[in-house]
Amino acid sequence: MKKKYLLNQTLCAVLLLSGVWANAREESRPHKNGKASFKTEAGDCVTPTAQFDLDINNVRARLLTGGDLWWNLSEAKYEVPKGDQNSVSLNAIFSGSIWISGYDAGGNLKCAAQRYRQGGDDYWPGPLMNGAVDKATCNKYDRFFNVLGTDIDKARTAYLQKGSATTLADIPKGLLGWPGKGNQYLASDPSLVGETFNIDDNLAPFKDVDGDGLYDPLKGDYPYIPCRNGQAEAYADQMVFWTINDVGNQHTESSGQAIGVQINCLGFAFQTTNDVNNMTFYKYEIINKSTNPLYNTYISQNVDPDLGCFDNDAIGCDTSRSLGIVYNRSDDADCNGVAGYHEQLPLLGIDFFEGPLSDSGQQLGMSSFIYYTNGGTFDNDPSSAAQYRNYQQGLWLDGVPITKGGNGRTGGTSDPTHFVYPGNPADPTGWSEETAHTTAGDRRFVQTSGPFTLVPGVAQDVTIGVVFVRPAGVHGVGYPPNFATAIGPADDLAQALFNTCFKLVDGPAAPTLSIRETSNELIINLVNEVGSNNYGESYDQVDGSVATAVNNELGGHGDSTFTFEGYKIYQVANPQVSATDLDDPGKALLVAQVDVKNGVSRVVNFV
Repeated sequence: MKKKYLLNQTLCAVLLLSGVWANAREESRPHKNGKASFKTEAGDCVTPTAQFDLDINNVRARLLTGGDLWWNLSEAKYEVPKGDQNSVSLNAIFSGSIWISGYDAGGNLKCAAQRYRQGGDDYWPGPLMNGAVDKATCNKYDRFFNVLGTDIDKARTAYLQKGSATTLADIPKGLLGWPGKGNQYLASDPSLVGETFNIDDNLAPFKDVDGDGLYDPLKGDYPYIPCRNGQAEAYADQMVFWTINDVGNQHTESSGQAIGVQINCLGFAFQTTNDVNNMTFYKYEIINKSTNPLYNTYISQNVDPDLGCFDNDAIGCDTSRSLGIVYNRSDDADCNGVAGYHEQLPLLGIDFFEGPLSDSGQQLGMSSFIYYTNGGTFDNDPSSAAQYRNYQQGLWLDGVPITKGGNGRTGGTSDPTHFVYPGNPADPTGWSEETAHTTAGDRRFVQTSGPFTLVPGVAQDVTIGVVFVRPAGVHGVGYPPNFATAIGPADDLAQALFNTCFKLVDGPAAPTLSIRETSNELIINLVNEVGSNNYGESYDQVDGSVATAVNNELGGHGDSTFTFEGYKIYQVANPQVSATDLDDPGKALLVAQVDVKNGVSRVVNFV
């Protein structure tokens, strides 16, 4: 996936590019009429057990098939920065989960939620058929489907070079085992021996190259990240798919009535040299597989962020970025056997990039942000469907609205709000845990989008990203942290990536250097093979972060694309010379420059 360099002992080609400067509504519910039944029948599935790590970059994030994330059912497992498995682990999140609630046409509250499985389960693995699922299906899908970007690169290159002559030998097992609709090669995955997967429905997303609606990697199809505008062709360096439902059995976690919902989950990450290397992303396709609409629906990302030690955390939000944030109230020492980040303090944020669409087709985004605390009073952990629902609506456990100032309940004003602690902790005039003078504790927070109607058969998408920053030096981000300067730029980078449908911009692929030696001269032929992103010297890509900066600085005008302009060929002292050394005459000598013939005479690097 990433930019590749070819260095021929004494010569290297450098590619030239141009154009670088180039308020939630009040809730209403249907009235009970006492005539129709809207009950969703529960299945006989058992508690799911599968776990898997999303770990391609500087994060090791644990995934589970029970509606929860980032833990192993007893310990925090969102490790960043990722270390050796035998070393001390630094974890920034203890766990997280998806919450959904709404009302049926009879006015009955339905809820699917998860926290720590202390009461039981609300989610089970597997897709729904006719709104139902059985134990065998749950067991079969109690697993993860993993694919690497390098494997997709390999398969795509083979297809572009061979076309219809592509064979099974050209396709890595991750692509053969991807559960796209109609995949007939799942049995080729050794881990699926003895299993029969008939993927008759839309499960894992894929780029349908031949347009037949079925996933066939031999025909050029490949796993990808779906985009609401339908223009995505991007894939990450690692993508993990799993599917869950809320009708596998009785809801013993929330005690809520089952909805009949299926959630197709995609976790993915990129291996880069910038802040994206410390991020992970999650896309949920939420489908009502029952025959009944769910009215006034809310969907939430619940997070229990333990930023190292769990007892000195504080939280806040940046509503302009739809970002929930956790930070330390002091130097983060070890506590109760849990490793802390010590003096080099980090920040972690959950960006709610994309929520469902409203009934009028508008993007809802983050409609509320609220916290609750381990051992709290008005802000204690929820234990019933009604209490989960209250938090989703931006209300306290007992249904009382958040009020501005103080801790959101007392010590402030009587003005209601849906967002608690929206101020920057470094701003003494804003409303944050600093100006409220709260006591640090084991915080949890809930980011919600809604209300809307979850129509049967219509998919709704939710996309979030986890952003982590830990600057070098004593005290890292400092205390109290400045959200705008400490985590804002990294989150803007994440947002720009989302805006481009997660199409991470790779530089032009290095050409093959074909060199023929004659008397006192080298004849060099630069070849971009079929499958290269610069085949035909046609490289031209938009970088979302550059586009944002260009628009901000030039009022929406200007060229924000990277366009291929030519090559520079250097003679270098040895193979250890890097691109940063090319201006050092003791290490590199420019021997030739080959430009595209056009009107561009000045190339400016955007930093």
